[in-house]
Amino acid sequence: MIPREPIPAPSRVMLYPREDGPAAFRATSQAAKWLDERGVSVVIARPIRSQSGLHGLDLPERVLAVELDDLPHDIDLMIALGGDGTLLRASRWVADMGVPVLGVNLGDLGFLSAYSGEQLLEGLADALAGRLSWEPRLRMAVEVRRRGELIATETAVNDVYIKHGQIPRLLRLDTSVAGQSLALYKADGLIVSTPLGSTAYNLAAGGPIVAPGTQVFTITPICPHSLTLRPVVVAARDGVTVTWAGPTSGASDGYLTADGQWKVALELRDEIRMSAADKPLRLVPAQASVFQVLSAKLGWSTA
Repeated sequence: MIPREPIPAPSRVMLYPREDGPAAFRATSQAAKWLDERGVSVVIARPIRSQSGLHGLDLPERVLAVELDDLPHDIDLMIALGGDGTLLRASRWVADMGVPVLGVNLGDLGFLSAYSGEQLLEGLADALAGRLSWEPRLRMAVEVRRRGELIATETAVNDVYIKHGQIPRLLRLDTSVAGQSLALYKADGLIVSTPLGSTAYNLAAGGPIVAPGTQVFTITPICPHSLTLRPVVVAARDGVTVTWAGPTSGASDGYLTADGQWKVALELRDEIRMSAADKPLRLVPAQASVFQVLSAKLGWSTA
């Protein structure tokens, strides 16, 4: 069993809607009014607040607009209103602060969300009654080194992938685990995912679904040149290192992306190091088990 920690009734809640969805703006308005009427302080990103009056966004005057890179330290709960991508974006801003993240699914799949859009008020009521709890989800610390120097760092919740750019050539990706050589992948790219991200790009590329709470990374090649190159699951504590080893001649480019939100252009011989992040994501899980969610979302039959 994954350990759960109770979430006390919040006094300050941040709402994080999908930026381009009228449905998310309407749900945000409904949530903000419901919370405000019950004396809960509501925080929202300044760019969203500036759209009040547009696309169904109607916020109480007391809603506080803040800069995402300068959030108040007394936020008790982050509520993401949208799909899994919205929840990932929301978590990027508060995971290091230890703020629990609650997802309200307004999209299609919503693997990560605890409540559907129709359950919005139910979820808010559960939060104020102290009935919510969070579970830890492994995150990935990412470093990019060029000629021995650290040039970029990021933390991923779902996955990291290395892929060719506009010129589609097979990349040579020299990969090691715990300092020991694993494989020289010749492929369109390589995905390294957390258990949480195993149902995202990793799944589409033929990688395995990994149960949450496990401390592992999955390494999955994208369209490998050899069919013998298969996905591999490794202990997160061992770390994964990938070096872009080629092609060494002709026009080629590559890039690194984390959670589809952060991107770095790579140069030949750049080294990407991935390890378990110090702080997990505090995620409010769905009431159903992960296997029940998978069965419902993927159309599996248990009969």
